[in-house]
Amino acid sequence: MLLDREGGLHAFGAELREFVGSYLGAHSFSAETTGSAEPYAEFLCGLRVEKLEGGGSKVRVADDRWLELKASASDLKGLCDTLSQIRNGEHTHFRAFPVSLVLEADDTWPGFANEG
Repeated sequence: MLLDREGGLHAFGAELREFVGSYLGAHSFSAETTGSAEPYAEFLCGLRVEKLEGGGSKVRVADDRWLELKASASDLKGLCDTLSQIRNGEHTHFRAFPVSLVLEADDTWPGFANEG
């Protein structure tokens, strides 16, 4: 799951769009891991994204506790569009194998209580 405030997800979508339009084949986006992860078990270190030539998006949690997403540039552009449109209180899914990636905007999530 990618969980952040609405503005954070919009900013991430813009960063992801820059990567998708670049010559780079892979990029890592570190996650904020301070505060409590409850009600979840843990925060992951971040998201590693790799552009694939063909279709078939894949998501997995790596052994080093990073979320890894492999997808075509076209699919990643669709993800950027979704991130730019998500609003507070909404969640959606990016379809991938073996699981979907959940995107959730929640400006009131308790883990954000002590942040500015």
